[in-house]
Amino acid sequence: MPQPMVATKQMIEQVFDDAATSYNRTGPSFFSQFGIRLIELMPLSPGTRMLDIATGTGAVVLPAARRVGLEGNVIGIDLSGAILKEAEHAVRLEGLTNVELRKMDAEHLDFPDQTFDFVTCAFSLFFIPDIEAALREMYRVTKPGGYIGISIFGKTPPPFSPGWPILIQQFEAYQGWVRMPHPFAYSPEEMEALLSRFGFRSIKIFNETNEIVYTNLEDWGAFQLTIGPRLTILAMNEKTRARFKDEYFAKLRPMFRQDGLHLSVSILYTIAQR
Repeated sequence: MPQPMVATKQMIEQVFDDAATSYNRTGPSFFSQFGIRLIELMPLSPGTRMLDIATGTGAVVLPAARRVGLEGNVIGIDLSGAILKEAEHAVRLEGLTNVELRKMDAEHLDFPDQTFDFVTCAFSLFFIPDIEAALREMYRVTKPGGYIGISIFGKTPPPFSPGWPILIQQFEAYQGWVRMPHPFAYSPEEMEALLSRFGFRSIKIFNETNEIVYTNLEDWGAFQLTIGPRLTILAMNEKTRARFKDEYFAKLRPMFRQDGLHLSVSILYTIAQR
């Protein structure tokens, strides 16, 4: 079986540029829910300064800005300029004046050493090709005693089970799929070891399992086109893509309950100090 292609930084930027206007708008908006939860677990206080890496449409920035108040400041960065425009719109809708958004590469943070009280990164480490460079940068810009907060998918159950495991199996059967630079899911032990390597301490990991319900398959399919699987799906010609979709949906239909497709998602929220 041929090895999958690994997505490049340019390919990932293009995914989110192209999907920006529909990102987190197909089916349940669970990224907003998980962003609020990450901020709940961090000891943010009014007047503090925070950096959110790969901010997307603002799932973490918005609750963080409310927590730090007018005396504080939140900066959100992302590789995708188009998705930052969506975040900017969300910030304006909430009337927040303590948020700044910048296009920036997580591997090369354009900030002085020890700038931030808090640094967050939600569901994005696996998109960053040089994950070690990004973690070194996060450590560098965090003040001594400051906090880092990372949310990522856990391994048990697999992310969006059974939807994603079946999707990956079908990608492999079709051959020629595009995977992200790093695994989507980690164990608590792997996350603790990863952050320890870069000097973070007092590491606490909260492992929470959530159930997400998609009321129809079209919304679930549309969600795939707003994230990593978009690269594989749109690389197919129109006829192959239609056949792939029909086969995939046929596998999922028997799993539907009365209210829709139930997907299990384990989230690891990792909070640590510099």
